Amino acid sequence: MIPLSTQQVISGSDFYIEPDIFYYVAALDVKTPELHRLICRDDKEITVVTTEAGLTDLTIQSQNQEQWRLLVINCANPFYCVGFLQSISSAMTAAGLDILLISTFSRDYVFVAQHHLAQAVVILQNIGFVKQERQNQSFSLAGK
Repeated sequence: MIPLSTQQVISGSDFYIEPDIFYYVAALDVKTPELHRLICRDDKEITVVTTEAGLTDLTIQSQNQEQWRLLVINCANPFYCVGFLQSISSAMTAAGLDILLISTFSRDYVFVAQHHLAQAVVILQNIGFVKQERQNQSFSLAGK
């Protein structure tokens, strides 16, 4: 059961779909960081989330072959909502969808396989999120 306070935050939150298809790559080298949606370095690897156009910028060690779509969640109360991501992941899990979750400073990213996009949108709407059309965003991938 989702706590009432969490449900209130979800009801005040919205999401939109990024138009691009994304790929997950383990890279040995990233030449132009601004070409990519996300770069994460840890002691094991450099993970890059990028579009098809960004693949040529990378020295690829390994690539997940799945095509991923991005649902951008604008949380009504970032950082302070117990169970927010759990609500999303539990609903997707109950439907049998594999997702990848990433939190930024003011947004949460839900990556779903391309073939599950429509189902994931319905799930978010069913748990209370409002779907918005993508507005002009300040971030754009270089070369687009």
